[in-house]
Amino acid sequence: MKEVKIIGLSINQSLGIVKACKLDFDENNKLIVIKGSTGQGKTTIQKGLQLGTQGAKTLVDKELYGEIDTEVQLLDGDLKLWVGCKTVNSKLEYVLYTKDLEGKKVKNPIIDGVSATPSKYLETLQTELTWRMDELTSENPTVQKTILLKLYQSQLSKIGVIFDKKHQDYQKSILGLIEIAENERNFKDALRKQKGGIADDLKAKGFDVDRPDTIPDSISVEKIDSEIKEIERQKTTKIAQSESVKGQKLAEIKSIGSELTGKCLQFNVELKNGYDEKCQVYLDYDNKVLKIDSLLKIIAESVNELSELTNIESFTMPEVIYPEKIERPTEPNYIKFKENQVLSNQDFELVKKITESREKYFEVLNESEIIETKEYDLKIQELELDKQNATEINKIVDAVDSFHVWRKSNETVAQLKNEYVQLLAKVDTGVEGLNIVPIDEDIFLMYNGCYDPTYFHNENCELRKLSSYSGTQKPVICLLIQNYLLNQKPKAMRYLYIDNIPIDNKTRALIEKMCNDLDLRVFLNITGDFEKNSLIEGEILVEGGECFFN
Repeated sequence: MKEVKIIGLSINQSLGIVKACKLDFDENNKLIVIKGSTGQGKTTIQKGLQLGTQGAKTLVDKELYGEIDTEVQLLDGDLKLWVGCKTVNSKLEYVLYTKDLEGKKVKNPIIDGVSATPSKYLETLQTELTWRMDELTSENPTVQKTILLKLYQSQLSKIGVIFDKKHQDYQKSILGLIEIAENERNFKDALRKQKGGIADDLKAKGFDVDRPDTIPDSISVEKIDSEIKEIERQKTTKIAQSESVKGQKLAEIKSIGSELTGKCLQFNVELKNGYDEKCQVYLDYDNKVLKIDSLLKIIAESVNELSELTNIESFTMPEVIYPEKIERPTEPNYIKFKENQVLSNQDFELVKKITESREKYFEVLNESEIIETKEYDLKIQELELDKQNATEINKIVDAVDSFHVWRKSNETVAQLKNEYVQLLAKVDTGVEGLNIVPIDEDIFLMYNGCYDPTYFHNENCELRKLSSYSGTQKPVICLLIQNYLLNQKPKAMRYLYIDNIPIDNKTRALIEKMCNDLDLRVFLNITGDFEKNSLIEGEILVEGGECFFN
């Protein structure tokens, strides 16, 4: 396997606390130890290396270290390369270059037949573990799971775990199925909340979702509505039948009334004709025209009015207006239907019959008030109450049903996630004694310490969570994992960076042995009080931002 080595770091201007300096690393040295007391700049040295090898995602806070100007020198086989990182307009800009025979920079050189850019070139050489060892050893299962999935993404894809949502088979993969199931569950959850399908709230009202005997049966509101309509139909039919009988009676009365009215009209016409003859002599008196309303028109209108028995009391003949200088003829006794009736004796019986017909008409007309519909109204009222109660009961039933529908979809999600976890457990970690173990809906790295049972205090080689090992033991396990992951690459930077870990002499010796056995290189920070004259080859002392080495 081809290897790319780090052979130098140039900090061209102060990086945080660390002053400008240039460090050269022996390409054959597999363990580079950076020593110093707390706050002297050890982590910043590693940050300088990270800036030049991991890329722009190194810094979350781009202003934390101020203006940046660094270079990392690499050795790719026999080819010397430089990765420059510099702040330009508040952004980090990267450049990858080599030098020609005259020492001039050649950017984006051709490497392995491809024009190399900083990001693509560096990404292919490392793993997610290179700079994220603390995440893999985290006690937080979510943090550990996130990096595990990235580390073993290639192996996962071989067993059908597809991460790329744009992949044509993503929807059929376990992650696609989980996404679909979660969307369905979220939709059912919204409906559940809308309908009040909250188990605790229902239980407080006496409805236990897990005890069917506490849940009422659904009631058909449509059936009750049908019953209400039938009662209303029966009521309408009874009223219609009663109105039909009454209408027939009224028609008979109106027929009699019409006949009597006709006799009254004939009597009045005869009186009028006689009266008109008496008035004719005065029409041209003193060239004054008698002002008489059109009696024929009035009579015609009166006939229409009298044909409606209900209006008979409004009939009257108009008065005739005469010239003032002549004596007015005596007005005949017209039949009038007002309070001060003027009647001739011979027609008294006629008017009496009309009056009786009129009274009978109104008597029959008002009979609608005594039609008995109370029993129908009471039944409709009872059914409306039943409908209201049924609606409330059905709301409870719907709420309970919505809970069960949601719970079923939630169980589907849990089942798929469990299948996913079981798939993850099938991944070969590449390290003997290291397994991905599902616990509930989470996964954990577990290791039996078989590389050195004594060092791991695990003589019986029992599987233990990676996070349960000590701070000094975790880097050793990570070295084994990093070795396997790097071996999967055709070309790699075989490095691991260890910081903020308490390292004792025993652990340092084991790491150094592993570096040689596994052909790995480690940048290791060790915190403590050290003297410059105690430094050995491969060690760097950082004091007050300045670097010293032997």
